[in-house]
This record gives sequence, structure tokens and C-alpha cells, in this order.
Amino acid sequence: MEEGPEAVYRCWQWAERAKVKQQFIKPAGWMLSGSGMGRALRQGLQETPGIRTQEDIMIVDLLKSGDCVCGAVGFHVYSGEPVVFRAKTVVIATGGWQPFSVTSTNSDVTCGDGIAIAYRAGAQLADMEFQLFIPTALEPECSRGSILPYLLIAAGLPVDVLDGEGSLIPTPKALQKIAKGSELGKIIADACWSQRLAEGKQTENGGLYLDFSRINRKPHFLVNTVFWLVLNQMKKLYRYGYYHSDDLKLWKKLMEERGKLEFALCSEYSMGGIVIDETMATRVPGLYAAGEAGSGVFGACRVADATTEMLVQGSRAGSSAAQYAAGSEFLCGDSGQTEQILQKVGAPLREGDGIDPLKSLKKLRAAADVGFGPIRNEAGLSRTLAEIRRIRGQELPQLRTASRSPVYNYGRMCALGEENLLTCAEAGVRSALMRKESRGFHLRSDFPAVDNSRFAARILAERDGGEMKLSTRKPEAHRIPIPSGSELTVCDYIVNQKLI
Repeated sequence: MEEGPEAVYRCWQWAERAKVKQQFIKPAGWMLSGSGMGRALRQGLQETPGIRTQEDIMIVDLLKSGDCVCGAVGFHVYSGEPVVFRAKTVVIATGGWQPFSVTSTNSDVTCGDGIAIAYRAGAQLADMEFQLFIPTALEPECSRGSILPYLLIAAGLPVDVLDGEGSLIPTPKALQKIAKGSELGKIIADACWSQRLAEGKQTENGGLYLDFSRINRKPHFLVNTVFWLVLNQMKKLYRYGYYHSDDLKLWKKLMEERGKLEFALCSEYSMGGIVIDETMATRVPGLYAAGEAGSGVFGACRVADATTEMLVQGSRAGSSAAQYAAGSEFLCGDSGQTEQILQKVGAPLREGDGIDPLKSLKKLRAAADVGFGPIRNEAGLSRTLAEIRRIRGQELPQLRTASRSPVYNYGRMCALGEENLLTCAEAGVRSALMRKESRGFHLRSDFPAVDNSRFAARILAERDGGEMKLSTRKPEAHRIPIPSGSELTVCDYIVNQKLI
């Protein structure tokens, strides 16, 4: 809160100098595209002397000397050549993790690499059960994974949501009232829609429909006027007529011709990650984390402000790491450790029969779809956990790529990424099983109420002798007391029709 304004202003200045389209909306709104944010940060990088950059490198594991981090090992994606870094400190800022079949605005290789790498180095993870779900396009195919359906709903356009049988899914007025003026509508809509999915009333592709009938019933000139106003607003941040790569004119044509388009609920953001303190340090000396890779301030329910958190944490992590490095010497890790990591890097390229990494990864994602989605229960989570353990034990050691060439071998990237995704998924599913309540974006149909007496706590995951161990940590109360007892939730309202 204290450092946010300065961090945002500094980034805004970089964006101005990079000629990025951006908007400030009083009193405290800031809009720029994701690619615009990337260009702004790159401008800051270029303006800062003494920084060397390395691109297109996949880091596989960290090097350690005793308990301290002393570097990292990976390989160059295009050449396949191994790369070894020696460093006094390492900052992990690799984003979050999404284990589902349909990925949202994130890349399909968002496997929680940094989170799992830190876990193997001895860091703790927390809040891994909390995933933020929003509507994401299933069609048209060129827009698959886009969050445009969410933006259309959030913009207040007169659109409805239908289940696979064509029945309307209303949002109860009592819940609409709770969401008014905030982004809490995300969790409320998720719960309403997910209940229909849990009842088996999904489309053929496991989704729901965004219905444009109310828009299409409006006079044609009025629809055109609204559409061009939206386009005009979009052009302030994106190419005219486009939202990222989504052709808005194509969407308008499909809205008019087909009347409805299919979407799925998938994860936009993972609240959990690496446990960090106020300096962004992990419990591993020399290792820091920032942004979505770290378990930051959001806990169970992030509805906004992730950009501000990222900018503040990134700045603080860099300052803290620099201060640590200034008082440290270079440490040399065990050479056998480097060789061991390089053997892991080369394992998917070995000769002999094995399992296709892409097919194995697809099975893992399908398992997460079934039991780790927006509304969960004991049976579904247990089935997902069993499949995670089966894949880890039976398939992970047998992953082999179709091509043995190390040059841009996507199969090898998937194989190495799957180990990381298995770690994150196990932590998330086991934490979800342990949390026998509904809180934030963790909704359980078999435990729909909040249980503060038992679960007003963080669930931590750490490595213990090669196995994952879970524990809980109660928050320290300062000015505001920790609540006790049970509370009704959105899940209670929808599953059991109890008034909040």
C-alpha cells in the first residue's frame, strides 16, 4: 500500500517513453494491455545501466552450496545447449500455474516452473488450493483461451449465460447486491455457473453458452452504435478493431449469426505460491520471489490489483537481493549437482521406448478438470490426487520425446514442465482436501460454509525427505481479531439455498 503509488508511477513513466497506449481513470484506475505492460518494463530495463539479459532459456533447477542458493542450471530452448549460471542471489518471477485443459490468458506452458523449482530447493509453498476462475472463450477457435467473454459480461452488456441444455443460469439478486461495485462478481458468477456444471448440464465440450439474444433483439442501429463505441474505447489500448488477437468484427458477426458462443471456466490466476517475507525473501538464503510466483497478499480471493502487487514486489525483491549480494561472496556448488541436473535435462531425449510427454500432460490436465475445478468435493479431489500420484510414479520416469534432437524440442519442454506441474497440482489438491470448508475461490459442495475455528489459517507445503509434507500456520492478530465460528458463503447459498 505504501510503495504502490511510486511503483505504478515509475512504470507509467516507462510506458510513456515507450509510447505505450494507457489510460488513467479517476480516482485510481489504470488501464494498459498486457503487451503494453511488457513494453513498459522492457523500457525500464533498457534505461537501467549494468543489466545483462539472456533470452530463450528454460531454467530447470537451482544450484546450492549447503543451504544457500548459488546459481541455476537450464538450457537454451533453440540450440538445446546447457546453460549454467553462477550467482549470489536468485529472484524467481516466473508467474503462476494452471493445471487445466483450457488455459486462460496465460501460456499453455504455465506449469509453475519457478514455484516447483523453489520447492525442490527447500522453500515452502502456501495457498496452493486457491485458483481464480473466469469465463474463457472456447469458440471461435482463433479466440480459444481469450478472456473476452469475461470482459463482455463485466462491461455490463445485456448478455445471458445458458447451460448445455439451453436453460438460463440467473445470478440471484441477493448475490448481485454483494458484488455491486466490486470484482466479487467473479466468484459469485463462478459459483452459480459451476453448480450447473456439477449437475452435468454442460455443453458437449464441457462449457456453457454466452447468449446474445437480448442484444440481437435491440434495434440494429443501436447495436451498431454500442459496438462502435466499444471499438473506439478499445483502440485507446489495442489495435483498432481488435482485443489482442481477437477480431471484434468477427465476434459481432458470430453474435448476430449464431446468437450464442461457447465458453469454459478456467483459471486466470493462482493465488498460491512460494512463501515470502516482507523483503520478498524465502526461507532459503539467497532466494527471493515476486509476483504471482510468490504467495502474496491475496490469500483466498484475489479480485483485482495484481499488477500493483507485481510492481511493488518486483521492485522490493530486486532491492533486497542486491543488498544481500553486496554482503555475500560467490559460493561454489557441488559439481556433481550440476551434472545431476544436466542428466535430468537430457532424460527425455534418451533412446528407447517411452511415453509421449504431450499425451501424459494431457492426462494430468484432464484429471485437474474433473476434480480440481471451481466446485470441489472429497470424491473428485481424491480421484484427481490418485491420478497425479499414478502419473508421477508410472509415467514421469518414462517420458520420451518423439524427436531426439535437442534443438527446439517442445516435447522436452513439456516433459520437464510436467514434473513442475505435478508438484504444484499435488500441493493444490492435497491442500484442497485438507481444507474442509469453502473460502474465497475454494468452494466445496460437501463443506459449503466457512469454518474459521479450524481453517482461518494458511496451509503450507514443503519437501521432507523427498515427500511432500503439509502443515498449517495461523495468522498473527494485530489490530483486527481473527474471526471464529462458521459463516455462510456463496457456495452455501447456491448449493443449499441458504440466505447469506
